[in-house]
Amino acid sequence: MLLLLLSVIIYLLSGVLFLLRTFFGVNLKNLPTFGLLLALILYILHFFGVYHSTGRFPVGDVYGMVSLMGNLLTLIFIALDLVLRKNVADFGLIVAFIGFLTTLVGLPAQKVGYKNPFYVYHILSAGVAYASLILAGISSGVKFIVERKLKAKHIEGFMVPVNLLRKMERVLLNLGFIFLTLTLIFGSIWAKNYLGKHWINDPKLILTLMMWIYYAIVIHLNLVKGLKPSRLSLLSFLGFIMVVGSILFIRHTVS
Repeated sequence: MLLLLLSVIIYLLSGVLFLLRTFFGVNLKNLPTFGLLLALILYILHFFGVYHSTGRFPVGDVYGMVSLMGNLLTLIFIALDLVLRKNVADFGLIVAFIGFLTTLVGLPAQKVGYKNPFYVYHILSAGVAYASLILAGISSGVKFIVERKLKAKHIEGFMVPVNLLRKMERVLLNLGFIFLTLTLIFGSIWAKNYLGKHWINDPKLILTLMMWIYYAIVIHLNLVKGLKPSRLSLLSFLGFIMVVGSILFIRHTVS
């Protein structure tokens, strides 16, 4: 629990550093990103520490799932930051804030899931999928804001290159779809082992399948017909709303 609390505190401090660098121009070099990395490492140590002491990963309830998803989003951001360098730095404040909130949510978690490895694979792939699709939706939302500011010829304040946002949007949508596919596959295998059948009429699973179909159609149309950037961004943002709604309001009915 101490490691998780330290992770929460460092996420908060990292967010403050990103705020100073992004909006006040304070030269902090890579210190804010280093803070994100340190917070993520502390969470990972907590994650495997729980497994070492209980034999189970801390992903058995909604608190643990949300906490995992937020930290996987941090991991994706750090990977993008290494590849694209300073071009994604302006997203750091958002990622640090999400990391702070989601890790904070993990503090009161009590249940720690199942020992079946396919359940863990299912949760990990779902976390990567949700984190990728949420970050894609955020990229789409920021892109709308930046394009509106450019049309109004108001280029002061928070600005991110539109081409970068488009690239992030496409990469994250494809990554999210791949891991959403793995989520369904691992979930089916786990359900067969745990419940004796590959599919159950569970609201969470049904919505996940609907999301998979939705993103499959969006990605297919974009690959075959080449959707207009504005239309792809709109579909990405609508998917973002669906993903967040699934996390916040839809629960598994199977215990």
